[in-house]
Amino acid sequence: MSFFSVSAIGQIESALYPNFDHLYCKYNFKYGPDWVIVNGLEDGLTQMSRTSTSATFSQAMYSSGTFSRTCVWNFPIDVSFKSTNAFGWPQLVVCVYGLDELGRDVVRGYGAVRLPMTPGRHVLYIPTVVPLATSPFHELLSWITGRLPEYLDHNFIAQAKGREVTRVKSQGALKVVVDIATKDIEKFGLQVSSKK
Repeated sequence: MSFFSVSAIGQIESALYPNFDHLYCKYNFKYGPDWVIVNGLEDGLTQMSRTSTSATFSQAMYSSGTFSRTCVWNFPIDVSFKSTNAFGWPQLVVCVYGLDELGRDVVRGYGAVRLPMTPGRHVLYIPTVVPLATSPFHELLSWITGRLPEYLDHNFIAQAKGREVTRVKSQGALKVVVDIATKDIEKFGLQVSSKK
């Protein structure tokens, strides 16, 4: 049976979280039922990193003139997929965790981005969000116990169904640099052109 393939090689480079330190990132790929990973890892965990004042994280929405603290991981990702259908194009799902004042692991942000369809090098910025408590009482309770609201399934952020009923707050962003290569994708009626 014929199929097309998509390869992604790159790195989860850095994150911008102005108010937090000691951060690490869990990542995985979410994809449709016709997709199969043929090479590489489906998920991973970066090292913990301290933040530093830097001007390396550049995107219009975060370049307000003052440079915040950047957390650098440079964590490699290398994965290849094959499929017979473009439905469920792979998404990179990230969860950023950090330490609170008492040294407990807490969620600092969830985010997701689809892998680009065009071959070549891409710089992706992933804005992240955190869920909010459903009431002032639950907010106080979560602050006292140190258990901030979390998603039971972190892939929830990469789907449309059910997200409209959750309350979230924007918090930080990640920078991912990835090189995409495709093979035989045109045979399936998909038109992709090289990035310019």
